[in-house]
Amino acid sequence: MRDFLIILVSVGLGSTGQVLFKRGMQVFGHVTVANIWTQLIQILLIPYIPLGFLCFGVSSILWLVVVSKLELSYAYPMVSLGYVIVVLSSWLFLGEELSLLRLAGLALICVGVAVVSKS
Repeated sequence: MRDFLIILVSVGLGSTGQVLFKRGMQVFGHVTVANIWTQLIQILLIPYIPLGFLCFGVSSILWLVVVSKLELSYAYPMVSLGYVIVVLSSWLFLGEELSLLRLAGLALICVGVAVVSKS
């Protein structure tokens, strides 16, 4: 149970990092591959961006704990819960659309994770 909790915290932090990146880029505006390098310092100065990197960093460190203890074929499918967290967080905090089809997809992901967790 404790290992599953560490997985959830790791996945939750990674998902939070994604939402923070999106929020930071909403503040900054659109960039392209061609011009991101010239704007990178400005982007990194938006507080959401370093916070997103911090979340990813802590998530990665916790993930090292997970893979040191569990089979990767068991642990890695749990990462798909990040999709569920990101979609719901995007709806709640970013005002993104949440259609019935998207909800159905999220339900399928949850069923898949439940099946893997029983193995």
